[in-house]
Amino acid sequence: MKLKTIKRTKTTSIVLVNDEYWGILPDKILHCYCKGQIEHFELSDDEVAKLLEEIKKQSWNKLLDYLAYRERSLGECDEYLSKKIFLKQELQPALLEKAISLNFINDTRFAEMFTEDLIRKSKSRVEIRNKLYQKKINQEIISEVLQKKFDSKTTIETLDANFKKAIKKFSNLTAAKRNEKVLNYLTRKGFSYWEVKERLVNKYGRS
Repeated sequence: MKLKTIKRTKTTSIVLVNDEYWGILPDKILHCYCKGQIEHFELSDDEVAKLLEEIKKQSWNKLLDYLAYRERSLGECDEYLSKKIFLKQELQPALLEKAISLNFINDTRFAEMFTEDLIRKSKSRVEIRNKLYQKKINQEIISEVLQKKFDSKTTIETLDANFKKAIKKFSNLTAAKRNEKVLNYLTRKGFSYWEVKERLVNKYGRS
């Protein structure tokens, strides 16, 4: 089988077969297979099988390093394997399933921790939902986590924090323009128009 490589870093290369990415390997390992011709070389079926095992081993270690840095969603890990370490498509499910079985990947745990962090940053329920969706968390988990973590008390506290920030942001405007900007700013963040309007009336009276 004919293979070729593309340099990834000074010490690693991407392995390709018929222009399909197979994964990344250190050049020192590739030199054991390519007999000095690292850019283009040919391997027997047995050698290809051994090379694939080496790619899987290296990819697993890279995935573990990626997971060790912080909690990751399954979607993030899937994207990492595809777009960062260029792992052969057929090899990805086994690594992801192994990580899930070892509880290294847990989307519910990730969603809860991610949501708690965003609540601390005063993000609205809508903003959190959108960010979880961007992380490729499924809708059922998103709904369960938001119901658990985003109660009425949190809703009020989050709106209050964002309302204060908006008032400060637009404090140099006329009353009418300020109110308009505050309404637009907070509704874009996912807060109810009428909840924001009520805050404005309570603070400044009806305009």
